[in-house]
Amino acid sequence: MKKLVLVSLLALAACKKESTVSNPTADSTTVDTTLVAPPAEERALNDTTETVAPERTTANPEESVTGNFTGKNVTAIATLIHAGTDSEDPAQYSITFNDPTIAAVPGVCCGVLLVNEGDLNRDGNDELGVANAPLHGCTYDYQVYTYKNSKWKPYIDMFLIPNACDGIDRDKVQELVFKEGNTVYYMKTDVNDEDFKKIKTKAKVLVK
Repeated sequence: MKKLVLVSLLALAACKKESTVSNPTADSTTVDTTLVAPPAEERALNDTTETVAPERTTANPEESVTGNFTGKNVTAIATLIHAGTDSEDPAQYSITFNDPTIAAVPGVCCGVLLVNEGDLNRDGNDELGVANAPLHGCTYDYQVYTYKNSKWKPYIDMFLIPNACDGIDRDKVQELVFKEGNTVYYMKTDVNDEDFKKIKTKAKVLVK
């Protein structure tokens, strides 16, 4: 009887030992990677939603100007937008402000120059002049903006500033737009005159 009990105990112990032995075919070096994040460089390659941040460019002092444009004394800054990867693409800019609550002026291109035009419409705020050369440095577009209802709107018709490819500067551009009484004027360039004679022209006001 004792021998029978002893054999039973030995058999039971053998069963328990066998149940604790791991599967000999399992690879003890295998790691579950289902929750491991991919390397940073792999994530960057797969992330197609990432955009390059705009770059403020103020190396040229005429790319920024300070004024009371919105009821606050703020600085307007030409901000480069990385719109493409081709090095031959023309640079695209928007005009942003050191106060992020102020809307940006829509994109412009190339050779940006900013001017404080003073209060042309007598609303207590300065108007903002933006010159840029969309095709080359020989003719500039010039647009004067006013800030109305939290948006920048063209204040007068855009006009051209031919310059014989010699560049332009802020002081000379600022002299081109002025007010006499209640009327706004600009100095239009006569492109048929070899000296680019300026003609006093009544501006069409677009925003009352």
